[in-house]
Amino acid sequence: MTRPAHLAFTVDRRHRWRLRTPDGDAFLSVGIVHADDTNLRYPHNLAIYRSRYGSSRRRWLREGLVPDLKDWGFNTLGWTSEYVSGTGLASQGAVVDLGHSEGLPPEELAGAGLPYTLSLRAVEIECWNGFPAYRDPRDPAFAQWCDHLARTVCRPDDPNLLGYFLVDAPCWNRHPTGAGYPASGLPEIAAAYYRVTTEAIRRHDPNHLILGDRYGTRAGVPEAVLDAMAPYVDVLSVQTFPGLDPARLDAALEQIGRWHERTKRPVLIADTGNWCPTMMSPGRTGSARDQRERGAGYTASAEAFAARPWCLGWHWCGWLENPQRGFGLKDPWDEPYWDLTDQVAETNRRLQEQVHHDESDRAARSTPLR
Repeated sequence: MTRPAHLAFTVDRRHRWRLRTPDGDAFLSVGIVHADDTNLRYPHNLAIYRSRYGSSRRRWLREGLVPDLKDWGFNTLGWTSEYVSGTGLASQGAVVDLGHSEGLPPEELAGAGLPYTLSLRAVEIECWNGFPAYRDPRDPAFAQWCDHLARTVCRPDDPNLLGYFLVDAPCWNRHPTGAGYPASGLPEIAAAYYRVTTEAIRRHDPNHLILGDRYGTRAGVPEAVLDAMAPYVDVLSVQTFPGLDPARLDAALEQIGRWHERTKRPVLIADTGNWCPTMMSPGRTGSARDQRERGAGYTASAEAFAARPWCLGWHWCGWLENPQRGFGLKDPWDEPYWDLTDQVAETNRRLQEQVHHDESDRAARSTPLR
């Protein structure tokens, strides 16, 4: 039996940046964010969860989530924690407090049989967190906490594990609550944060990728933090929600491109999406008019991401519509939005096939004639 050259996913740069599977194949990570069965445990759909899946998360994974993912051309389980309480997002500088579920346990994510990600929430400084805790990463207690997280979460021998995220949408600029690290100390503080968190991961898993924080294009990130981060992570993870306006998409991609140039790290679009009014959320305006238009927006975004030589893939938000987030690939009663998912499936397959075609074509051209 031939063993793979690597124990885990890797990244490399040949003609462009690519993820590589443990077998060395090119991999475009096309994932889903917030795929959590908590979305099927509300009063309006709990009966569906019981009748279709026997109130079993493992059965839901096996019979519901994974088959749909494969049918629609998704190949990665991204961040699974779901937005379940609170209203509004911290995109305009207002103080909000959004509750999130714990997400799927690592053992059950691993059991899904697909590439997946794990998260270590080392600090609680998210833009959407109304009660941030700006702990000093230079304190020995922080190192103890990070080591606890790493030895609890890390799975060093799992070839399906893509890598480890840290914090979602960290507010390294001044937080809307007024909290934050002092600007004068930010370079030293950020360097300590990335050094301590990544050293903890590497102690317990020397094999897998470190995907870092998921920076938001709206909140931004100081250059001092980008500089501190670059030596310690393998991938620059970014979330962006430009909507359907081509000019906004171009502006977001230009911004991400500048971050890439500064850090010299390949980019994973770790959280992106669009929305439209629905039966549950008729006031969900500001992006698309209907599910068909959402599908067209998905295609435009995915094609734009795939065309960037620094892009490793994208993870789409979200899986199933709930009352707080208000949008998904499926409605609140576990039925697909077919006008959306048909376009998503075609786009995913076409772009992944293009990756394989490009790799095969380059391999053929590099093989000397006998």
